[in-house]
Amino acid sequence: MRKSFLFMLFFTFSVILTGCNFFEEQKAKSIIKDYYQAIIDEEYEKAFEQVHLYDVDSKTGDGHFTDGTTLSYEEAKVFYLEKINILKEQNYKLEDFKIEEVEYEDGHSFWHHIKLMVDQDGQKFEWNEVAEIYEGKLVIGEKDDPNAIYRDGRMKFEIEELKGN
Repeated sequence: MRKSFLFMLFFTFSVILTGCNFFEEQKAKSIIKDYYQAIIDEEYEKAFEQVHLYDVDSKTGDGHFTDGTTLSYEEAKVFYLEKINILKEQNYKLEDFKIEEVEYEDGHSFWHHIKLMVDQDGQKFEWNEVAEIYEGKLVIGEKDDPNAIYRDGRMKFEIEELKGN
């Protein structure tokens, strides 16, 4: 009887813990899919709504996503769309994406590994990046894609300085 009770207690706690992460993972996948699909469909205002915005220092590149942005909503949207225009000038087209895996750090914190299929000026590239959710918005990190800065949530840097890259 005691073994049955302990087994049931262990099983219940396992289901509860797994269930909590399961729903958070599904919510994150939904946000990730909405963002990348919006980029594919060139619905950039929709993509803007999915990303977490944060300032970076133009000179040092420093800035952390937890600090947020000092720009107003409208200023941030204008800046984001300016960044997107650079992608368009470079004939950058996200063609497809795939969520490869979910990685857990401590049993609770997690991020998704994403593979991107990009066409840029007729050349095909496969890039990898990770994405996590912070305060209900997407944070894109550890990127291979050198143009990711033009579609992620980083704000307040000198766009002109990066155009040649």
